Amino acid sequence: MNSLITLPSSKILISPVGLQIHSQLTLEEWHSLATSIGHLARSVGFIVGDWLVYGQSLLGMEGQPDRRVDADAYRIAMEATGLDLSTLQNYAYVSRSVPFSVRSESLSWEHHRLLAKLPEDQQKEWIEICLRENENGERMTTRRLRKSVNLGRLANPEEVTPDNSDKGVENHIPYVNRLAVWWKRMKQAEFLANATEDQRAAIKRDLKPIVSIYNEL
Repeated sequence: MNSLITLPSSKILISPVGLQIHSQLTLEEWHSLATSIGHLARSVGFIVGDWLVYGQSLLGMEGQPDRRVDADAYRIAMEATGLDLSTLQNYAYVSRSVPFSVRSESLSWEHHRLLAKLPEDQQKEWIEICLRENENGERMTTRRLRKSVNLGRLANPEEVTPDNSDKGVENHIPYVNRLAVWWKRMKQAEFLANATEDQRAAIKRDLKPIVSIYNEL
């Protein structure tokens, strides 16, 4: 279960420009403060993102919390937080895409961002893999997680190390994997059983560039 973040002592004041300690701290209190500061630093993306998504339930049409955050919400957020639009959009995207119940405080916001594009069941699977690897002493860095998600399996250390021969060559694997994930979802939705001939023909037409690339190789 994820823990709550609380300040460990009433001797501490936090303002927009820093932290003030107005009474002498013990060594134990100082250590406890470091833990809370660390939690706050790692959690700011989730905190701001959840706030934005909730705000959309107040500002959006018919109180739909899953609608995209609109311009009014972002304007309010930029004025209130001083953060730029791109940062706020990223925070909202992750908070909207990764349910609170799925998140793990043992992983960074960036880990969750890499999983945001996946279905919830796959998010859970990858988070469990990350936690298991960390427990086994095989630290799951964001670089390794990105590579693993693109491969569709856990990447080994050799695969995470850049290959000098690949410098300057754009990696095609992420695009192939996205296409494979898309087709998997289509089949799970029983597209093949329900599609019309026109729908099948349209997709075949759109996929012709892929066949052309394959044939050129």
